[in-house]
Amino acid sequence: MALENDAVAGATIELLEARLQRLTYLLTGDASWTGTPTAPAKPAALDDTVSRRLLRLEKDLENLSRNIPAVRDVLQLHDRFPDLFRPTPPQSVPENLTTQNLASIVLSYASAFPETASRLTSLNDLPVPDAQASASLVQLQPRLDQLARTQEEQARQISELRVRTARVLQRWYEVGLVGSGECWAEWEGRLEDVEREVKREEVVRERRTREI
Repeated sequence: MALENDAVAGATIELLEARLQRLTYLLTGDASWTGTPTAPAKPAALDDTVSRRLLRLEKDLENLSRNIPAVRDVLQLHDRFPDLFRPTPPQSVPENLTTQNLASIVLSYASAFPETASRLTSLNDLPVPDAQASASLVQLQPRLDQLARTQEEQARQISELRVRTARVLQRWYEVGLVGSGECWAEWEGRLEDVEREVKREEVVRERRTREI
């Protein structure tokens, strides 16, 4: 049991050393003839340490995101969809495919090669946009954002006006049409009652005249 623990501990230390060497090589980019990465030089001041440099980079990135809308949009896109910024892992070739099978797969996409080459060639013919024009477009972004907010406010006001118009139409229908119809029906009933009373009085008058 002790031998197994010693073996696990030794393997763990070797893995940590290998990772440390890879990180050292990523920082310095230099190695000796034996393959051992060159250790980074000791910083001359506290501001030259990695933590301080990372802190400065974070502050610079924050300033860029505050002043440039495009950088802010990219950071928001990274926060919402981090999978878009992760490199796609390379796919290994299946071992059960023969050379003939691989050749048939490649040849099936042969028609796409000239089309892709022509598209890449056409990219060389496209003029590079003027930096001044791109900068002017970036400067227009705040105005576009303001116009978008104005459009949203107008859409909200139009929605409120539609609701108010629907309520007015409902009120007019209830009061103007239904109420007027009920009023005319009441008047018509009263006129019919009056007509009946008038006819009754006429009949009574005619009878009295005949009796005389």
